[in-house]
Amino acid sequence: MSNADISRAQSFTDELLRWEIRGPGDTANAMRRIATRSALPFAKLWALRYRPPKEIASHVLARIEAAHAAELQRQLRKLAHDVQVTAAVAGPAHRAVRAGEALLRAADGGPEGAGAGVADADLGSNRRPDRKRDPGLNDLPLWRALNEGE
Repeated sequence: MSNADISRAQSFTDELLRWEIRGPGDTANAMRRIATRSALPFAKLWALRYRPPKEIASHVLARIEAAHAAELQRQLRKLAHDVQVTAAVAGPAHRAVRAGEALLRAADGGPEGAGAGVADADLGSNRRPDRKRDPGLNDLPLWRALNEGE
């Protein structure tokens, strides 16, 4: 396998860990949860994180990609639920609802709206999002927008 495959596996693993880690010191436990849920060897996840291998087996890469796709869909379902709750509380015209709906439309391949930068950063690009400019799916608590002044 090429270096591009290893980089892609590392990127997907990093995103999976970012979504799974519950706090400081939880990296190893998060890797174990991901390994259990996606039927991947813990040692492979650990190696991708701390000691990049020279090659990666195609079946391991396929499982990492499948785990990433499943987690991405779970994150989008959580976002859709948060958008519904926020719309019920703040109304459908609230800017947090509009931003969440734009992100969901961009994830579905619809017309790109205000959330296109966030969608590009978290829904397929291998680069890390700039947290100051583009909050990720985990970093967009819609309830926080309710407490901000408009």
